[in-house]
Amino acid sequence: MKRGGFPLVMFALAVASAAAAPGDYVESYDTPYNNLTVQKTGSVVELRARSRAAEYLESAVDLDDPLRLVVPYTRTLFAAAFLQPKPQRVLMIGLGGAGFNRVFTHAFPAALLQSVELDPKVFELCQSRLGFKPTSQTPVATMDGRLYVKRSKQTWDWLILDAFRAGFVPPHLKTQEFYRECAAKLGERGVFVTNLHTSTELYASDLKTIQSVFPQVVLFQTTGRGNVIVCAVKYRAPSVTDPAAWPAGDPLNAALAACIDLKALASEKTALPADETRSARVLTDDFAPVEFLDAMKVNNTNPR
Repeated sequence: MKRGGFPLVMFALAVASAAAAPGDYVESYDTPYNNLTVQKTGSVVELRARSRAAEYLESAVDLDDPLRLVVPYTRTLFAAAFLQPKPQRVLMIGLGGAGFNRVFTHAFPAALLQSVELDPKVFELCQSRLGFKPTSQTPVATMDGRLYVKRSKQTWDWLILDAFRAGFVPPHLKTQEFYRECAAKLGERGVFVTNLHTSTELYASDLKTIQSVFPQVVLFQTTGRGNVIVCAVKYRAPSVTDPAAWPAGDPLNAALAACIDLKALASEKTALPADETRSARVLTDDFAPVEFLDAMKVNNTNPR
């Protein structure tokens, strides 16, 4: 597949750090979709992507403790369990280092977790450097996430969008039309989950676009971070906006509770920013200025 004018041939250049301690390393890879850095420091391996002279942390895994969620917002993705506590089929768009996958499989061993990753090199590094071992319960498809949703014949209990490309989500994964496609592939009590950032003007448009498709939206803000995890459902009743109305779990899965402080996670529920979204534009396939809005606030506030 060819996208964005990049050639089909994949180039990879690995550069070892001469100053690294024994066993540690820094490697760089250029692919048709990303400029990647993999760095191992002790037992922690980070996967980062470069863009505009900056690096963005895509994922990180502790090889000695793979159930420890090194990247804080990954833990917040499990807020979906408050709305649908017994997922049997989950679709994850964006593989990264598969930190989420490890905890999910531990907590829901009988469930299917289908991941979709655009960049074959990310999938390769996830296995060779970050210790991920896909199974029949955790398969990975290497293709565009929107195309996978469109072609999928399955319905999903959780549909998670966590696909980043060096700090931004590809615009075609941010539109009203795509969110409608996702809603159509959710089960009756399915949950759509996505990771947003509050630091730019894109945030308000993101939320307004999601609200234009999903009648109930619940936000969880990762403590001390700019990440907001959106959990949205396509039904109007019963209510999911009041924690008192959330379905009872097992009690919310002892295996999951062993990895995540669920009480602390529930406390991250935050209010919808009505004032911010009131004047925001809905993102559509014909109007999706994702990179422009993402950069606007940063560029307007950085000193010259």
